[in-house]
Amino acid sequence: MSSDFREIFLESECGQHQLSFTEGLTLRDVLSADGVAINSDCGGNGSCGLCVVQLEESGVFPFTSAERARLSAKQLSEGCRLACQIRTEQSDSRSPIHVSLVKDKLQAHWRALREDEYCSFEIANDLRIPSNRYGVAIDLGTTQIRLTLWDLVAGKRLAGRSGFNPQGSYGTDVLNRLMVASDSIAVASEMRHLVVEAIAEALTEMQLEAGIDSDDIGKLLVVGNTAMLTLLAGKNFKMLMYPENWASPIDCQPDDIEYYKLAWRLANNAEIEFIQAVGGFIGSDLLAGLLATQLIEHDTSALLVDFGTNSEIALWDGQRLLVTSAAGGPAFEGNGISCGMSGETGAIYRVQAADSGRFDMQVLGNETARGVCGSGLVDLVALLRQTEKLDRVGRFQKDIGNAYIVSESPHIELQKGDIDLLQRAKAAIGAGIAWLCNEAGLTSSSLQRVYACGAFGRLLDISHAQSIGMLPMVGSEKIKLEGNSSLAGCEMLLLSADREQLLSSLLSVVEVHNLAEDEAFESLFVKYLYLQPIEE
Repeated sequence: MSSDFREIFLESECGQHQLSFTEGLTLRDVLSADGVAINSDCGGNGSCGLCVVQLEESGVFPFTSAERARLSAKQLSEGCRLACQIRTEQSDSRSPIHVSLVKDKLQAHWRALREDEYCSFEIANDLRIPSNRYGVAIDLGTTQIRLTLWDLVAGKRLAGRSGFNPQGSYGTDVLNRLMVASDSIAVASEMRHLVVEAIAEALTEMQLEAGIDSDDIGKLLVVGNTAMLTLLAGKNFKMLMYPENWASPIDCQPDDIEYYKLAWRLANNAEIEFIQAVGGFIGSDLLAGLLATQLIEHDTSALLVDFGTNSEIALWDGQRLLVTSAAGGPAFEGNGISCGMSGETGAIYRVQAADSGRFDMQVLGNETARGVCGSGLVDLVALLRQTEKLDRVGRFQKDIGNAYIVSESPHIELQKGDIDLLQRAKAAIGAGIAWLCNEAGLTSSSLQRVYACGAFGRLLDISHAQSIGMLPMVGSEKIKLEGNSSLAGCEMLLLSADREQLLSSLLSVVEVHNLAEDEAFESLFVKYLYLQPIEE
């Protein structure tokens, strides 16, 4: 065996698989190149701590500082390592190594959407008479996929589902997924397949619930951010890797519609459309949210923030519609947070001050807490600031150390790194709002309407969000928590007899602004890192 090569025996749910480990690569590189789905959100520098594997021969590889920071002593003693930190050249031994995946592929785990998760909207009276009676609306998010089944004649929602986007096993961040897909045609194909299969499962569940056949579905619309749409379409995702494309529309409509019809078992005459993204990282999910909130239907200034992994922001000044996107990261969805989870049963979603000096917590489903979702994280950080357990820079008091114990049993703790992630996410939002307001000649405190959208936005405590600089300092009566506005907008388009006109009326006033390389935005980003209210 040559000095720069060693064998890997990979144990997974699919059995044992043999790979080659070549010098100059990390174990994460090798697994990803072979199409093995492994969690990662930092590009391979060890900062996210997600690519955990277990090595029988862990002892022959020295621990890195990133592993000591991200893995517990118990994990290290059990042979748990970060795949991005393991390199062949770290060890003199060239004997085979045996690797087990600690976290296998994410599954969608579909659940029925609750009534309180829907965003209400007015159904038009002029419903189109379809050739097939039923239709499906899909909101394809970076972290979550939500979809609903409709009776298009009666204008009645029959079923709804929500589940994780299984591409998360290739990275919780948009750019990481794009990089992985751009590096490997095989991986890009697998990422597409994962979402197609997940949607097929959800469609089957909804059809069984409604008691209809799949070939009765005649229309299926998809909205989403540009990256997710291009990855699902299997085309043009590489264009998003280049800044010169970030302000222009990118074709997201798939070329092989028959592939989706077969995979989703739809009628031969079924209509499938991926609603065209606006431009760059500003997707059709924002257009759908604008429709659902009727942002431009009034002549008063209004702001819409669709909180998510890829957060999108729209500002209406009465005549112009300025839009941009901000790399909020997965913190709003509970991903990347050590104690984080999505807004599901078992998530701490509301935290309030108590007379005891501790905090009272509310858990979705009134069950035992399993973690903290995005809104609960905002509450915790806001209250820690109010009680001076956390300073405005994001540092705990010395007697707290690097983690605050949220719950003793079960043990849930908020780590310093979690605070950092939230600060970066909310700084991107705050800076984006300030930049758009400056461009429109407005102050954020003068806004007449503010819409906080997304599953995260639905559960926000407005005063807590304002106190750490996530929402403008306007009266609470001016702030609307709209929930899944993107899904609602997609449903409106599904039911509309003239969706082309609805979309064109929005696109005619849209101004796309790319802030990624704007010096003023970078300065604002640093300013909004502080945990304090937005200042004009």
